[in-house]
Amino acid sequence: MKLDFQKRLRLWLEENGLIALIALILAVLVYLTILELVSNTTTRTLPVEIEREPGLALMAVHPARVEVTFRGALAEFQRLDRADLRVVVRHPRGGEAGVARLPIGSRNVRGAAGLRIVSIDPATVEITFDRQGQREFAIEPPHLEGKPFRGRAEAEYTPRTAVVRGARLQLDRLHDSGVTLKLEPINIDGRVQGFSRRVAILPPAEAWMPEIEPESVLVRINITPDNIQREFARIPVRLARLPHQTNNTVARFEPDEVTVRLTGWTEALQTLSSQVIRVYADLPEADRPPTNALPLQVLLPAGLAIDAVATLPETVRLLGPAAD
Repeated sequence: MKLDFQKRLRLWLEENGLIALIALILAVLVYLTILELVSNTTTRTLPVEIEREPGLALMAVHPARVEVTFRGALAEFQRLDRADLRVVVRHPRGGEAGVARLPIGSRNVRGAAGLRIVSIDPATVEITFDRQGQREFAIEPPHLEGKPFRGRAEAEYTPRTAVVRGARLQLDRLHDSGVTLKLEPINIDGRVQGFSRRVAILPPAEAWMPEIEPESVLVRINITPDNIQREFARIPVRLARLPHQTNNTVARFEPDEVTVRLTGWTEALQTLSSQVIRVYADLPEADRPPTNALPLQVLLPAGLAIDAVATLPETVRLLGPAAD
């Protein structure tokens, strides 16, 4: 029975083998055509990363991004939105400095496993490289965005310099031209008191992926209020009696009116009236020898925010007691 089946199969192949082969080829072509028609393409712009050898530094990569076209089903493309897609090219071995053109193929695309890559445009990347070096750069004060609620803001920061590592010739050129390092801007809009913050150092725009040490600085923002001075003239001087002093003790002093000078915020002093300011002269205690100069005390309304108080003159001159 088995021999009879093999004989019939052989006879069929001898009579119809060519037709069967043609039919199989047509079926494969039709399948591939249908697969081609039902599949889709999408193009993504991917960054180019260079794996460099130790001791070498990049000066430029052109282009920094390439267009990669993928083919597949729509469900497969959804994976691309969640994938870390990038093109990784390894730096050629050897060489002190110069320019190299590196080919880009499907094997250089990371994060797209299982998807067919149709094309990469451009298919080569040109890199300029040099031996690695380092230079010390000064750090600019941070840019302050906005204004504090009151007063003015000033920034203090440490350290004031940072070491930058990268392409030797590139760093030398930047350093010799006076390039300085910038800090991330700091928003101070509406602030009422000072604060501290660690701020990142921004790499020079002309340097390609440099290493900066340290990566940040500590910035202290000091907010100083804008103070004004107001003088209130002809404020009467009153006598401040001590508890043990008798009412029939009358001290005579001059002048009996002084000028009061106040320093503080504009809002606190603009509406202040001289009628609410009190000035007192302190008599010496009974067990102390009398002096001609009596210190003055200024009494202001409760809750008034004043930074400095002074009287002109600072003391009054004691003339001597007189009996009532």
